[in-house]
Amino acid sequence: MKTIHNINKWSFIITLLLYMTVILGLLSQILLGFIQVIIAIIIFSKWKQHTYRIRKYLIIYFSIVALYGVFWLLGIAETFNTNSMVMDPSILYLCIIPMSIAAYFVYVTYQIKKSTHELKLDYI
Repeated sequence: MKTIHNINKWSFIITLLLYMTVILGLLSQILLGFIQVIIAIIIFSKWKQHTYRIRKYLIIYFSIVALYGVFWLLGIAETFNTNSMVMDPSILYLCIIPMSIAAYFVYVTYQIKKSTHELKLDYI
């Protein structure tokens, strides 16, 4: 799980750095989403190995992702169109919310890494 967390953490950091150029940040955010979906499937396949606390974190993560996906499919972000680039809600919907979800998933993978490390120490 340490490797999974490191891959997730570094893809997130690289995406944040690439946001210095907005276009590269948006493109790398697509790759980050792909990586995180694969990691989530791997983690979900080992559901029974996780503690109750980790399962709770994962349920929260999956719920947030599902809710965001439903809003995306329904086009909720498009209903808030404004003429101002500064106050444009699509920036929030396309950049800030997905990166916040990604940051939460980095936290979840860190907690998984920490809990598996604690389990290994208990066996020693």
